[in-house]
Amino acid sequence: MNFLKRHLTLIIPLLALLFSLQSYLLIERAIFVKEDKLLQSYSILIASNKEITLSQMQEINPAIKSIKSIDTNSLLKRLQDFNDEQNLTLIQKELPYFYSIKLESFPNQKQLETLENDIKKLPYIIKIETFAKTHNQVYNLLYFIKKIIMVFAALLAIFSLLLMMRQVQIWRFEHQKRMQIMDLLGAKAWMKHKILFKLAFYDSFIASCVITLGSFYSSTHPSTQKFFELLGIQNNIFHIKDDFILLTLFAISISLLSVLFVVFSQKRV
Repeated sequence: MNFLKRHLTLIIPLLALLFSLQSYLLIERAIFVKEDKLLQSYSILIASNKEITLSQMQEINPAIKSIKSIDTNSLLKRLQDFNDEQNLTLIQKELPYFYSIKLESFPNQKQLETLENDIKKLPYIIKIETFAKTHNQVYNLLYFIKKIIMVFAALLAIFSLLLMMRQVQIWRFEHQKRMQIMDLLGAKAWMKHKILFKLAFYDSFIASCVITLGSFYSSTHPSTQKFFELLGIQNNIFHIKDDFILLTLFAISISLLSVLFVVFSQKRV
């Protein structure tokens, strides 16, 4: 019972720390997928007095990925029933060139304003429509979700680290006599505290396995898949192998750093 309690007191804060990291990775990937889908459907409309090429627009702002001419024939067909041939010819001559612009990445509010101002500087541009209001609502929502997850992960990380260092201190007190004997025998510092590093390493690996198994179960659960489908995120955001390696390395690093911090702080005392 004491053995289980001794390990759980480090594994539990490690689980909380790794869960916050895993959650952040999943949310970050989900938002990236969502931004990519929004980018595919998002475009900026401009009206110009003359024809425009992609190279001209990229000289103004390199964030522009493509530019496509919008056919005005459909508009003229709608006016055909209300105008004669002569009027249609005049209207066609007076109609500006309409273009749809695609961007390299989903822009934030400042980038969108900069792009709009750059295009407006061109003398032959009549009108530009960035749909800023709708865009900013979507972007601010995504940005808010990111910030909330980051704050939550940071607070949970601080709390978990404090608990981990507290547990390492308890381990040190439990093995204090053994360390004192080894010190009298002239053992080096790393050898005296080997048991602490060993316990931290094993608990880190166990915690990483638990979080990875939980992520694997979530990725295969029908309710999770249905939830992401409702959000329009059909791509697999669970990278089980890569995440396991990342979580394991992160957990081991944090645990060993906690041990080192406790060891050096005790030396100063």
